[in-house]
Amino acid sequence: MTKTRAILRAIFGIHPHREPASQRHTPSRSVMMRVTLDAQHVTPLRRALTRDCAGQPWTIRIATLPHTERVQLSLYLPKDAVNGAIQQVTRIAPAAQFGHLFEIPDTPTDGWRDLLRATSWAQAASALRPTKTAVKAGEDEVETLDHLLSADNVLLDADVADRDALFAQLGAFCERRYGVPAGQVMEGLNTREALGSTGLGQGVAVPHSQIAGLYSAVVLYVRPRAPLDFDAPDAKPVSDVIALFVPEGANTMHLNLLADVAQRFCDQHFRERLHACGSADEVCRMFANAAEPSGLPSPMPHAAAARGRASGTQLRA
Repeated sequence: MTKTRAILRAIFGIHPHREPASQRHTPSRSVMMRVTLDAQHVTPLRRALTRDCAGQPWTIRIATLPHTERVQLSLYLPKDAVNGAIQQVTRIAPAAQFGHLFEIPDTPTDGWRDLLRATSWAQAASALRPTKTAVKAGEDEVETLDHLLSADNVLLDADVADRDALFAQLGAFCERRYGVPAGQVMEGLNTREALGSTGLGQGVAVPHSQIAGLYSAVVLYVRPRAPLDFDAPDAKPVSDVIALFVPEGANTMHLNLLADVAQRFCDQHFRERLHACGSADEVCRMFANAAEPSGLPSPMPHAAAARGRASGTQLRA
């Protein structure tokens, strides 16, 4: 559960400190979070959230999962209430599985309306699939990690001594391959990093930024020759880096890609297989295979595995 909590915090910049409900002034729901847990935990969780979110608008929707005693909850919460909700879920239902967490735009698109109407994992998986974005004339490619990552953008055994050296190499790469000034890339990464480390824990980091002048999303996978100190929440050095760059203002695309990272990298088996890949082509195949549908999506480790691991992974847009 520490892993899941940290991932959600890192995506949305949620901090452990929470003001009393009486001091919060959030005018509308801003975040949707999906949680799967045993049906017996719904009532105590609802009571806890009713108490914690007093005076704030929030909604809980429940969908039963056929042939199981578990249910899927869709929670619509103010952004500053998410951390407390995560704490309540992990306290009341330690075996709960966290699914997708998205910040809801002020003006939802048709895709968002489909997502909000989704009542099952299968529907949610379809609705959460990133929309096609035509960023250049004639270009119409689904913006997911497996579509965007190419062998040319996989850097294995990168000779970088620290985070600054990594950012310098990412900047040089983007300038050479995409024509974006290296300094601009480095500035964007450092600006984001100043808000809090993009180290997720478990040896994974996801430095990311919106870049003016970039015409399409860019994904790079970097494996440093020696693990890097990244100020990760679990204090472990980073050996797997996913760098994300999107055009300036592409907020939905940015969130989609971050959610894609969260879904993949909270899976310990995926992390282990990815780190075992010995070539750029193997890395790309790993991402492609992980994206293939396999029935009901399972964004978090199975409950038994989650109970058996006390270590964490921590994701902030």
